[in-house]
Amino acid sequence: MESVRLPEIQSQTLGNGMRVLAVRDRRLPLVTLVLMVKKGAEADEEGRAGQADLALEMLTLGTEKRTSQQIALDVDSLGAHLAFYSGWDASFVEIEGLSEDLPSLVEIISDLVLHPTFPEPEFEQLKKRRIASLIQDQDESEIVADDQFTELVFEGTPYGHPRRGTVDSLRRLALDDLERFHRRHFVADQCVLMILGDIDFEESFMRTEEFMGPMESGQASSERKAFQVPHRAQRRIRIIHRPDLTQSQIRMGHPGIERTSPDFHRFQVANYILGGGGFSSRLMERVRSQKGYTYGISSSFKARRSPGPFVISTFTPNENTGAVMLEILEVVEAFVREGARQEELEGAKNYYLGSYPFRFETPAKIAREILEVELYGLGLQSLSNYPLRISEVTLADISLTVKQRLFPQGFSVVIVGNGDLFKRQVEAMGDVEIIDFQRLVAHRSEG
Repeated sequence: MESVRLPEIQSQTLGNGMRVLAVRDRRLPLVTLVLMVKKGAEADEEGRAGQADLALEMLTLGTEKRTSQQIALDVDSLGAHLAFYSGWDASFVEIEGLSEDLPSLVEIISDLVLHPTFPEPEFEQLKKRRIASLIQDQDESEIVADDQFTELVFEGTPYGHPRRGTVDSLRRLALDDLERFHRRHFVADQCVLMILGDIDFEESFMRTEEFMGPMESGQASSERKAFQVPHRAQRRIRIIHRPDLTQSQIRMGHPGIERTSPDFHRFQVANYILGGGGFSSRLMERVRSQKGYTYGISSSFKARRSPGPFVISTFTPNENTGAVMLEILEVVEAFVREGARQEELEGAKNYYLGSYPFRFETPAKIAREILEVELYGLGLQSLSNYPLRISEVTLADISLTVKQRLFPQGFSVVIVGNGDLFKRQVEAMGDVEIIDFQRLVAHRSEG
């Protein structure tokens, strides 16, 4: 494979305990700063879905010395770009601009995270925008299927709610909830700052000590308790009945794998063979090419601190729903029973080895890769070891991994479509629960 040369990396811990990673990449006169807080939607309090995501946006809507308009003007005047995002295990504030503006960029990101004012008028406007967006999303059957699958698989766990919240959870959220999230988690020992670009290491560390040094040290959070989501012994099927739909959205799967698992690379290769490999995957070959039931089908997984979702996603005309489910189950069961073929294994490994250099072609991609291994404590050497880990995967590894990690008999299944046309087709495949879409929307809207 093409070798991957990581840019030079240096690290330093500030006096308050914040870890700083400085990465020199002089291909362009730009610098990217990413502040990672090691808490995301997983830390949303019970009944407060969307808490982390809204808290992140509120940081950009007012500080002690800047209004939201002034923040936008200051960022624009530098020709910079500001972004924020809350994932499941971490939240991010990112700013990118010219490397000559490093002091100003560090000052802005410091002002946002150290001195937010959470202005009430901005909060009410933000809630209205988010609720309007969620109401609009309810018309998208793909989004409804994804949210219902999350709820069905992870019910009762910190992963069991929509990351962006629901209409009723957002209506219940108060400004205090967002301030509390910020106060608890934006502490130095829970944050990592990455500075990546055409930089001088000494100046970068000096500027971060100057502007981020005042962040409170805090204490390493002990709030999180590791959890495992048990696999179901029996298949469970939830139908969201929408008579107006001509196509059904189908989601099938269960909890997958944690990011730190020693099986991660083997599961990655196995998933590519099953449904992650586009037109070369088994699911695509069988359900699309041979049977013609759909234009697209895939399997995917999200590896988090605790096992995230493994899901097979597709869509089909309502009348084909039962047949598609049967085909999917047969493909997965055959994979578990027989394992992979040599040519499939080589194809999957070649894909990951050949595409790996492209994961480092831009500063944003480099930052993403480095912060991921930092978040999960994998060590920077895991980036250079990745090709070796992939090349070491064998047919025996795939066979053992799929037997230990795939449980089609315990799949959780969500179907959004006209249940009148396929309910009888799927009843023999598991316990069926039917939820009327209009009642679901009304319940979520009323709270």
